[in-house]
Amino acid sequence: MEAKSMLDNYRKSLQKFTFVFVLLTVFSGGVLAQSDNPATTTVEVTEHDTQVDETADYETLFTDTIDSGDVPSEMPVEQNIVDDTFGNDMSAYQAVASDPTRLETRLTIDEFWAQQESMSKIAEMGSGPVQLLDTHIGDVLRLSLQRNRSIMDSELQVESANAGVIQTRSLHGAKLTGNFRYTRVDEVANPLMDKDSQSTYLEVTQPLFLSSRDRSALKSARLGRSTAGAGLILTRQHILLETTLRWLGWLFAGEAERVSQKDLELAQAHHVLVSTRYKHKQVSQFEVLRAEVRLAKARSDLRKQTNARELACLDLLNVLDLPESTPISTQDRLQMIELPVDPVKDASEAIDLREDIRIKRLAVNIARQGIAGARSENQPVVSLFGQSGVADPAAKSKTFGRESYWNAGVVANFTLGDGGMRKGKVKDAHAKLAMAENALRQAVMQANIEIKQSFLNIETAKEVVAAQREALKQAEEALRLAGVRYTNGLFTQVELFDAENAYLATRLQYLQAIFSYHQAYSSYRLATGQLGRTLLARATAK
Repeated sequence: MEAKSMLDNYRKSLQKFTFVFVLLTVFSGGVLAQSDNPATTTVEVTEHDTQVDETADYETLFTDTIDSGDVPSEMPVEQNIVDDTFGNDMSAYQAVASDPTRLETRLTIDEFWAQQESMSKIAEMGSGPVQLLDTHIGDVLRLSLQRNRSIMDSELQVESANAGVIQTRSLHGAKLTGNFRYTRVDEVANPLMDKDSQSTYLEVTQPLFLSSRDRSALKSARLGRSTAGAGLILTRQHILLETTLRWLGWLFAGEAERVSQKDLELAQAHHVLVSTRYKHKQVSQFEVLRAEVRLAKARSDLRKQTNARELACLDLLNVLDLPESTPISTQDRLQMIELPVDPVKDASEAIDLREDIRIKRLAVNIARQGIAGARSENQPVVSLFGQSGVADPAAKSKTFGRESYWNAGVVANFTLGDGGMRKGKVKDAHAKLAMAENALRQAVMQANIEIKQSFLNIETAKEVVAAQREALKQAEEALRLAGVRYTNGLFTQVELFDAENAYLATRLQYLQAIFSYHQAYSSYRLATGQLGRTLLARATAK
């Protein structure tokens, strides 16, 4: 009985020990799990939905904090060196994010131009030297329409075509001419006649029938004037496209320069850090050399981007026909503005809106008038004339004295044979008509291809912008987490620099995608014949 009682006591003790051991194991495992992964329980990934002021370049991302009880109390020696060198203020070389390019806007064309009209300063420029300070794309486009020399040449061509219409219309008008003739002969047979003879008269000639050539020529001249007008609009549209692209190129060059400036600041901070660590015998000479190479490359890249911005500015001033010393500045930034696109409607309207197709259509009509003119080549030409003058000696004078006279008559010219000239001209006119019709069909096909291609480019650009936007969000979050971990001693300064560089590169790619989108949209507006219509209509209304 005693042995049985001891066995029961032993079993009860073993059960109690097992229960206590299990409790201790579970409790210690929870504590170890919490201490091994403090960042995942305290760092929250949040969406940055706060809108940024359009004049700000950056905003600080490092706003998250970690409870001091969840992280190691000792900071790495590297950060201690950085704090001794720069102090606790890290804002001098921290890369930051969230700029106005992240804000997307949806506007109609009328809303866009109304916005530009409210910001316009072109009326304040006066007659003095042009100064484009704090300017906007609306004023730049208006200046290009006023000052560009290609547009001036097209306007002169319109005036020349209008003068051609006036000249052609004069073919059917009356012509008034004055004539004076003085003659002296060596001898005269009749002693009553003088050796000197004079004749003065006015003559009026009025064409009655010009074999339909005058009507064909007048219609061709009017069609040529319409062609010059269409060419003027087309030139304006091309200049607007060129100005828009150069404006966007200037903005992008400025953004690239700012990114290069930030990269230089990071390279300088990295160089100072490595040099300080080298003095403390913590890195090798190779690390210092590598930091120097990075610093030199950053300086070279900044110089290239600065030169690119200055060249882009010169290109913009050149298209505006302004001297290179013209001061120009803007607060505008590359921003994703989604504008409406209706490919079905735009493609159906493009045939009537595109000026190059209109020019081809006018060329067909001119060729038809050429056929009409060639067919009327051998038709008779009838004119009415009248003269009134004074002759000395006069033919009607019995004494061969000075007398006035008048006469009138009708003149008719007939071509009896031209050796096949008319037939050759008719064939040539038919060939030119066929060529013009073929060029028109080719222009319509090319227009459809350009519209489709430009629409696909817009869709591709929108997808690239969306992809780069997500990549920028990821780079922002990686940079934010790198800053938090560096602040709490979990990241080295070099790792933070890598995150900053990755963010800057991603941001530049995002801006490049926005630039490509606006470029594709501008090309789409030109392909559909809509580019500049609103601006030209507003300018004409004034």
